[in-house]
Amino acid sequence: MIKKLTLSALLVAGAFASNAQQVILNVMNPSTIAGVYAHTNQGNGSAWGLANLLDPADAVLDTLVMMDDGDTNQNNSYGYVFPQSYCGCDSSGVMNSSVDFSGKIVLISRGSCEFGKKAYLAQLRGAVGVIIYNAFLDSDPSGGMINMAGGVYGINVTIPVAFVVNGTGQTLKDELDNGTTVVAFLGAKAGAFGNDLAMSANKVLTPGEMARPQLISADSTDYSVALGFWMRNDGFSNQTAAVAGAEITYNGSVVYTNTTNSFGLNSGDSSYISFPPFAQASYPNGEYTFTYSAAISGGTDDFPADNEISYTVRMNDGIYSYARVDSDFQPLDNVSVRPSSFSYWAPALHFYHKNASNMTMDGVKFAAFMTNGDSITGRSLDIAVYEWDDFFFGLNDPGISTSTLSNTPILLESYTFMDEYQDSAVTHMFQTPLELTNYQRYVVAVVSANTDMYLNHSRDPSYGFNETQSTAQPVWLLMVDGTWSTSHWDDYVPTIQLIMSENNISVDEVAAELKPYPIPAAHILHIPMPNVGNEGSLMVYDMLGNLVLSQEELNKDGNLLKVDVSTLPSANYLFTITSADGKNSSFTVVVGR
Repeated sequence: MIKKLTLSALLVAGAFASNAQQVILNVMNPSTIAGVYAHTNQGNGSAWGLANLLDPADAVLDTLVMMDDGDTNQNNSYGYVFPQSYCGCDSSGVMNSSVDFSGKIVLISRGSCEFGKKAYLAQLRGAVGVIIYNAFLDSDPSGGMINMAGGVYGINVTIPVAFVVNGTGQTLKDELDNGTTVVAFLGAKAGAFGNDLAMSANKVLTPGEMARPQLISADSTDYSVALGFWMRNDGFSNQTAAVAGAEITYNGSVVYTNTTNSFGLNSGDSSYISFPPFAQASYPNGEYTFTYSAAISGGTDDFPADNEISYTVRMNDGIYSYARVDSDFQPLDNVSVRPSSFSYWAPALHFYHKNASNMTMDGVKFAAFMTNGDSITGRSLDIAVYEWDDFFFGLNDPGISTSTLSNTPILLESYTFMDEYQDSAVTHMFQTPLELTNYQRYVVAVVSANTDMYLNHSRDPSYGFNETQSTAQPVWLLMVDGTWSTSHWDDYVPTIQLIMSENNISVDEVAAELKPYPIPAAHILHIPMPNVGNEGSLMVYDMLGNLVLSQEELNKDGNLLKVDVSTLPSANYLFTITSADGKNSSFTVVVGR
């Protein structure tokens, strides 16, 4: 996991190169761990002999072995104990190791000496590639991905070297410890294999959101998805029987399928494949999985890892998210990002729909991460909602502007972390739900002035190709020191989620009267409820969504509902009251002593 990225304030997305070369690390075997793994390589660092790994001639496809330099000591410098011999720093030990490194990719632990020295010693013993994994656990502030510097020895290294996170390293090591043959490819892929059709996430039309309320998805006039992708021939052989497909399942059952006839695609060429849009008469709640595929009819693709791309859209009652979420609506990705310099900044989601008035916006979920192991407890952020009054057809409309997106929000509230909720989605419910207006553009921002705090983003899916379409709407905006822009960090999207519900404010008299006191509450919380009987229930959740307190009946004292919160730790809590007629009212309470 790439934990900390400090990016320049505003980056304009560049044009897509149809056959852009990339260096990849892909495990070919065993199938249980096969796939592409995130990594950095020495082309990302400094002082390495092999400055450019984009030449397929420098790629390696071979078996892995574990480094063993014979050191009998134990290393306990990284929060756990492991053999020092994994570090590959004892030059005599490496040269006399009982492990045959010749023609192999060597897996080595970070620690005790320069990256360049580890790789150089392995190279001297005949290694054709090196994978170095972070000795710090992924949860450690020093964990995650880094760009390796070559140091003194790196300039002499001419074989590919990759750096991976601890979790990836342990996955590879576990297979080697079990005696499994692990085969990996490291290098530039295009031109490395004979038969190799491919697709890339940044050249695929993705569904518009990864979580979407059914209230704005009644039928095909509310929600339809354009389908298509660019297929490439990365292999050095021409293909005469390429086939492209698109399939959509609802809770595992196929509801859409389309496959092209076979067609020719020469080496190095690409072709755009368009499919009829996905449009349904209705969209019941559940999982809609969109899958694109590229295949060779009657043949075998030598590198199948990039022959399929899938996205799961979760139709639901009240969560709106551009980033991926799991079945519990927790974000699947946590890439911690912030600008390189700022006084205050905000990632912000754009929301706009012709039937927005069907819903209210009740709150947001988001996640953050502190650098250098700093505590997040007590840190505050602002949650702001703005109206964006520009009229434009899409991102490519020359009239698009952020000039009407002022820094005067229609809603501004503060959120304070009451515990160490790092990399965990926390919930902030608005004091009063925000009624939405049809065709009004809303920008919902998490605003931070914390220079040691990163806000979490995702790089999957990439909406870059969607945004090249003529009527594409903005996904998110970036604000730095009061300046807004629709051009931001390439392929990133905030893991912010909008919490929606059906718009029944006009008939819900309960919510308007729920004004609890005292805030913060230390022992007994009083909630005035003059027009509500004892029938109903109370549920109290922490900011991670765990139920911490409940009342199956509302235990009122006259017009007051009294709730004993003395057993709850100091924190923010979400109170949800369900009345006898089924109406839900939610509000946030601070417990503090």
